[in-house]
Amino acid sequence: MNKPLEARLLAPDHEGDLGPSSQEGAQTEYESLPGLNFNVADPHAEARSGDGRGEAAGTEHEGAVGGSESAALGSRALLDPLGGSYELRESGQLQPEVIIGTDDRVRVGATGSYPWRAICALRITAANGRQYIGTGWFISPRTVITAGHCVFMHNEGGWARSIEVIPGLNDASRPFGSASSGNLRSVTGWTQSRNREFDYGAIILPANARLGERTGWFGLAVRDDAFLRAANLNLSGYPGDKGGSQQWFMAQRTKSLSARVITYDIDTMGGQSGSPVWVLQNGQRYGVGVHTNGHGSGNSATRIETNVYNRMVAWKNEGQ
Repeated sequence: MNKPLEARLLAPDHEGDLGPSSQEGAQTEYESLPGLNFNVADPHAEARSGDGRGEAAGTEHEGAVGGSESAALGSRALLDPLGGSYELRESGQLQPEVIIGTDDRVRVGATGSYPWRAICALRITAANGRQYIGTGWFISPRTVITAGHCVFMHNEGGWARSIEVIPGLNDASRPFGSASSGNLRSVTGWTQSRNREFDYGAIILPANARLGERTGWFGLAVRDDAFLRAANLNLSGYPGDKGGSQQWFMAQRTKSLSARVITYDIDTMGGQSGSPVWVLQNGQRYGVGVHTNGHGSGNSATRIETNVYNRMVAWKNEGQ
């Protein structure tokens, strides 16, 4: 008999039991930045694009594979990491992402190092041909997680025609090249109901575009409320107000929680939708949310709860 999800560890190459939930060692990523001192019946049913085409662009430089660290992380369900214009600005379906008070974002210069290289700038061509930007992040060699509204745009004709994924983009530098795909995933809670609580999706890259083997990828975690309230949340992505080709980072504590949404005072702008919201503990990075939108009372993420986790694991396996 299978153990319940809350007591299962899923990793790229092994499965094992978890210890009790622990906050010890929860950190921000500031230390790793050089130069810094501090409703449908089943809304979780899969929706996928009808176009599985995609092609890889040539890489510009060779890069190292991010290594997996084996330290056990006390928590809930885990999946280990291997260590636009503004997006949709013309679409009435989106709330703006905002700067809360002063802008405390910090530019990431070392995008060729992990975890920053596992975060991708997205160049999105909508079904109607319009061009947008967004952010995504690897969870396996060919699977990139992003916001549902980056892959399926209700006011732009539905499924994106194609999305170019550019890991670690840094101005004109593409240290790991790029790959394009129209093989997209989301859930019906987003594609049919436009429910913000289900605003997440994935891009499955072509078989010859295993970029994640060179960048590494994030793990996934289902965390309880007590953990998330005490944890430092990290968020990094490609905001349009900074040109859409530079990665910007900020960390902050959780502001509020619901069963499916995490709210925080991390500064974001359009283009950062789809960014990972992750926790760092014992050297491991685990995604706990997908950044989607914001308003004056805080920016927010679709929370990775059990159903979201299960769906992402299925998408991860598609991209192995």
